[in-house]
Parts: sequence; C-alpha cells; structure tokens
Amino acid sequence: MIAGFDSPPSPPENLGAALIFAAFHKGDNEVPLSEQETRCIKLICKYLSSTIGGSWTVKSYLDELYPAEPTPEVIITNRSISAAIEVKRLTGDSIYQAYLESLLSNQKFLIPSCGGCYTLNPPVDFRFPMNVNLRRHVKREIESLAPTLRPGKAGAVRVPRKGHISLISESGPPYISCNHRGSYSEVMQPLLERIDGKFMLIDEGLEHSFFTDEGRNAFYAAVTAACERRLKEDASPFSWYEEWELTREEDDKDDKDGVWIIAVTEARHMRQSVAECVYTMLDNALRKFAEKRWADLHVVVLEKFTYAPEQLVAEAIAALEPDEVRDVDFILLIDGGKVIQCYPACKS
Repeated sequence: MIAGFDSPPSPPENLGAALIFAAFHKGDNEVPLSEQETRCIKLICKYLSSTIGGSWTVKSYLDELYPAEPTPEVIITNRSISAAIEVKRLTGDSIYQAYLESLLSNQKFLIPSCGGCYTLNPPVDFRFPMNVNLRRHVKREIESLAPTLRPGKAGAVRVPRKGHISLISESGPPYISCNHRGSYSEVMQPLLERIDGKFMLIDEGLEHSFFTDEGRNAFYAAVTAACERRLKEDASPFSWYEEWELTREEDDKDDKDGVWIIAVTEARHMRQSVAECVYTMLDNALRKFAEKRWADLHVVVLEKFTYAPEQLVAEAIAALEPDEVRDVDFILLIDGGKVIQCYPACKS
C-alpha cells in the first residue's frame, strides 16, 4: 500500500482490467498520448489498483482540455480518489543527449547516394561533435568509397592531417615519438629503421589510424622525408592522410540506411550522470503541477533508462528536500513492467 493512504472499498468485479484497457480509447479515435505514455499510465492504473484499491481508469486528457498551458498527461480515478499523472522518460544526461544527437545527425548526413548501412571506425580518442569541415570531407570520401564496397567488405576513408618535426638530437640511436603515446606508439616504431637522429612528431590530432598498408607506408615516407629535411634545418609543416575504416554491413531489411560512427562519450561518474538526468526530468515535470491542484494526488512517473540503475535513481530522489517536491505527492519509477515508489520513500 502507498504510504499515507488507506484502501477505499473495492469496486464491483465488473470494473476490472477491461476498464483499464477501455479507458485508453475514445470511440474509434486514438488517444492523445504516445505509445510510451499509454503503456506507463496503464501500469500506474494497475499499480494503484493494487496499492490504494479500486479500478483506476482515465477520467480526462488534460492536454485536450487546457491546450494553452502546461498540464499533466491525464487524470485517472478509482471513483473515490483522483490522481493527475505526468510521465517522463529518463533519457540520459546532457553529455549522452549531445552524443545521441550527433550520432543520429551524422547517421543521416553521411548516407551516400548509393544507399546502404555502414559503420565508420575512427580512432579510439574520437569524440563528437565532428567539426563542419571534417564532416563535409568525410561525407565526400564516403560518397566516393561506398559504391565500391560489397556487403561485408571494408575500405579506407582518408582524413587529412598535418604536423611538423621537432629535432631533439642529431646524434645517438634513432628515436622518434609523437603527441599521442610518445615513444611507445606502435605506429611510430617502424620509423626507427628509417631515420638517423632523435625527433618528435608534433601533430595535434587524433590517435594515428591506418587501415591499409598503402596508407601506413605513405605516412612513413612523409615522416622520414620530414626528418631528413629537419636535419637540414627545414622545420616546415608537412601533411599526410590517415585512414578510418568504413564497413558496409550485410543487407538486412531491419537496418536503416545510414552511417553509424563508432564513438564513445567522455567518462563520467554514473551517480552524477543519473542525478543530472533525474533532476532535469523532474524539473520539467514539476512545473506542470506548480500553478494548480489538478487532482487529489499529484503523481510524477519516471520511466527507467538503460544507463540509470534503479538504486541510483532512488538515491537521487531521496536526496531532494521536501520543499523541492512540495507540489507532488508521489514519484514512481517504471522499470519494464515493475513500478517502484521512490517518493515518499517506503518505510522498511
């Protein structure tokens, strides 16, 4: 039972689950709710039936009644008590949202005219967003490369880079490092057989990446020539191409055309990430209840996000001061088909 409420008398048996389903249909018309909202409200109706009692059904759709002001989704009732419900899906923190926005934007923008589903594998330290010039260059490269790839095959997207050579010493055993993994870079090691002296490649860019022997050898030739010029006091910048692997996926009717970039976000503590996500959604939800008492109960429903564990969501909500949630009576979390009361915290 939800803390603070006694169960009212049970309704007649014929007001059971059929009414919960029927409440989401108005004649032959679709309800003004998304599929996600409809599913969540059905679960809340069943949950309240088991905790408070009665058969909970939709009484009114507030967006239709008050189109000019922010409102909760619906008012539901068991004929004794009413509850205004606002549903929010936890969709990740601001870093994840920016990541997802860039991922989906590039998935569409980079589609070649020949169609197909592709994965693009940049260096491990690649992060969104991709700058405008690089984005346009990669699109041109994919447009040229994609028609040559059969499903399951891969090719190289060439990405321009530039840098210059710093001379450490003209004498001593050969040595060369770069701005990434220094002298431990596997990419740089083969250069030791080609140079005389000690050098450093100054290149402010991503980790070195090559897909073909041709691309790797061209890089070695460019660096070797630059080292030779540096011994002659020529420190001018030079350029080369790195390579990102582009794979055309096997044809699958369920796959959408597009280019999916393999990338990750910057690391962040999960507790901070979940708290930011929860508080952002709660801020959006609480404003719906700030100006008016819509029903006997005000209920915020949060739908769990894959990267927001139940325990961390509950911890974030438990950290709120009562004054911060004064306009709502309950905050419930939906995890699959399970409903968890997060506020007020259930007494053990």
